[in-house]
Amino acid sequence: MSNAASDETVRIFELRDARSVPDPVHPYPESLRNTPLIIDNGSHHCRVGWATDKEPRIIFRNCYAKHRKDRGKKIAAETEILVANDIVNIEAVRFQLKSPHDENVVTHFEAQETMLDYVFSHLGINTPQVDHPVILTEAFCNPNYSRQLMSELLFECYGVPSVSYCVDGLLSYHHNNPSCPDGLLVNIGNCTTHVIPILNGFADSARSRRIRMGGSHLTRFLWRWLQLRFPHHLNAITLSRAEEILHHHMYIAEDYMEEVAHWSVVDHYEQHVRRIQLPFVAAPVSTVSVEQQRERRKEAARRLVELNAKKREEKLVEDEAELTRLVELEEAMEEFTPDEPEYQHALEEAQVTSLADLTKKISLLQHKIVKTRHKMMQAAAAAPEEEEPKPKRVCEDVSPKRKADLEQWVEEVKQQWRDIQARRAARRHKRQEMAKRRTAASQERMRIISQLARREKKDDNFGMRDEDWDVYKAINKEGGGSDSEEENEKLQELESALRQHSPEFLGDSTASKPTSLAENYQIELSTEQIRIGELLFQPYMYGLEQGGITATIQYVLSLFDAPTQERLVANVFLTGGPSSLPGLKPRIERDLLATRPFQSHFSVTMAKVRLKYYILTLQTSLYICISI
Repeated sequence: MSNAASDETVRIFELRDARSVPDPVHPYPESLRNTPLIIDNGSHHCRVGWATDKEPRIIFRNCYAKHRKDRGKKIAAETEILVANDIVNIEAVRFQLKSPHDENVVTHFEAQETMLDYVFSHLGINTPQVDHPVILTEAFCNPNYSRQLMSELLFECYGVPSVSYCVDGLLSYHHNNPSCPDGLLVNIGNCTTHVIPILNGFADSARSRRIRMGGSHLTRFLWRWLQLRFPHHLNAITLSRAEEILHHHMYIAEDYMEEVAHWSVVDHYEQHVRRIQLPFVAAPVSTVSVEQQRERRKEAARRLVELNAKKREEKLVEDEAELTRLVELEEAMEEFTPDEPEYQHALEEAQVTSLADLTKKISLLQHKIVKTRHKMMQAAAAAPEEEEPKPKRVCEDVSPKRKADLEQWVEEVKQQWRDIQARRAARRHKRQEMAKRRTAASQERMRIISQLARREKKDDNFGMRDEDWDVYKAINKEGGGSDSEEENEKLQELESALRQHSPEFLGDSTASKPTSLAENYQIELSTEQIRIGELLFQPYMYGLEQGGITATIQYVLSLFDAPTQERLVANVFLTGGPSSLPGLKPRIERDLLATRPFQSHFSVTMAKVRLKYYILTLQTSLYICISI
């Protein structure tokens, strides 16, 4: 469970962000030969083990992803298949995940073969064929075509001797109610919810009903809801974190509308709101003083001057070598006539067309060398004469002789601090106004932009005049300026002086600021705690034109006569992963009390273990056996 903060008024929970651990390859001793193999092939998780095990040996998410290595290289990238728990960070390959299921029915048998390969290899089965009877779960009222393809895969590909198919929800019912043949099963799965009447130990499939609402719908609804409510944390709110929040912080309200009304009360909100701490990386705290920052800037400037001087010297050497070469060519050309081939070869080597162009090129290069030497002499002469600028003093030292002026001086410093804060607030306000659509600042910005767009494009000289900078600042969304470095330094010096002479002023002025960076990375859960679970009872909130659990139970009961209804409601059994949400049983009991006749009796029970693994306790008569 998540860890709560120590403060009772503010409940802050941290996300675990649990990573999957690769499954080990289990030993395969001789004692397990011909032992039945149990596979709970769920659409969300798959649980596998031997018939002699009390708990599953392997539990993994029923999906895989194809990962391409060396994607950026030009050569053909090698494809790596990551199956189930081999995927350490599932969010990195979220959009590459493949599942054998379409909702709760197996339809992708290539993916199913990959998952079975993973199961048999990690169980340590090293024989050419799987010589074990297989007990496999399937969806309620599974299509015969899907079962036929599954049987073909198991018999033809793996050579299993026999297969038994069963429904996980019915197994859970018979395991938890061994002496109760009649009841109403409510199985809430990952993709669907089934309401199944059971009479004399057998399910009545003709009068059963399915709701296309399950745990995956709740998770996706919560995921998108939180992303829309907290758009600045869009990337931090992932599907995996939404699933963790669903299981640890959601519950089902006994009376939804009454609970929503309670949330409108401020005291109830403050007592029950939950804050989820999203992960973040704190910026490194700088321990460098203002004087050290100035020294670092001076050192960087000095290095830049040295680098420019070095480049200038290198360029001077290159120009002098080029000048020497051109002068030698000019002297050599004087010994030949323009018609001789040596003369033309010299022109080509100098990259000119005539002797006059060569003379001009030499003259320009000599002028450039003289100018470069003059700059170097000026830089060398100015370096020792350069005086280190004295740091600006925002506030003067207070000496004992000026004790009388101390109060007046502190007030002046406070006023300077207020002025800087006021300018910052004005810039922030202007940025907010510019970001909105119908404010006066935003409309003025669009008016200026439209005027610039209507100008003729013949001479586009915008930006060449100093006045154009004012236009740019007027249409800039940043509000025409930002917090300058000089202003930040001045503010630090003012606050340093005020901490020394008037610490209570800063305490009052900064009381409304966030106490820590972590508060900027928190999301609040208020009505979401009950809204998500309510989808099971009101699917129209998700966009489904179907009845919820209560309406479906009432409809299924209406298909039977009154005595049979009494037999069914005497044992309403809840099972499935999402049935672990707190408050589900009281909600079902309240709704049955409202819909059943006056003074009628009913009983609602829940599975002891929601993650079902009850196949071993059933008799062979409950299975549909298929053998070669």
